[in-house]
Amino acid sequence: MARPTAADHDDKAAAVLAAAGRVFADRGYEGATMADVAREAGFSKAGVYHYYASKEHLLHGLLQISLEQVLGDLRRADPGPGAPARMSTLFETYLRSFTTHLRVITPLLLRLDLLRPEWREEVKALERRIVDRLADAIGADDSTLSPRTLAFLVLGAANWTYYWYDPDGDVSVDDLARGAVSLFTGAISN
Repeated sequence: MARPTAADHDDKAAAVLAAAGRVFADRGYEGATMADVAREAGFSKAGVYHYYASKEHLLHGLLQISLEQVLGDLRRADPGPGAPARMSTLFETYLRSFTTHLRVITPLLLRLDLLRPEWREEVKALERRIVDRLADAIGADDSTLSPRTLAFLVLGAANWTYYWYDPDGDVSVDDLARGAVSLFTGAISN
């Protein structure tokens, strides 16, 4: 008979993932070790391995949960097809969600080659769902570019903020989101 799962299993697994995100952000994926993650999480190394079998497993978990959180934020904020300002609402939501959920892992999204093929495809499928939702919100317009291409441009600009944006700096997340929405929705509608 299998042992029952502890009541705090999910909380502990989440704590390990959060610690891995901090360690990967600080040391880079290649420079981080499972011992570093254990220390950051306040677990033994064996405790970390109980939840995640490898660094690759941690990377997959971080990417998957972060992208799922962003998709959830977009789903909750989406006023639906045909709604006025749908694109603005979704882009602003994405930017806010990005600064919360994806900022730490964005450099890791550039290293999907580190994942086994089936995990890589899972992550790419989540990314496609984000692009598809924004492309649908952009819809057909008079642009020479497809809605999907425009979605990639907008998301690419938002994703690059991990490199230069400091949430504790002079520009608040709210101001950044409003400014970016104004810039991109004006450019897309013109």
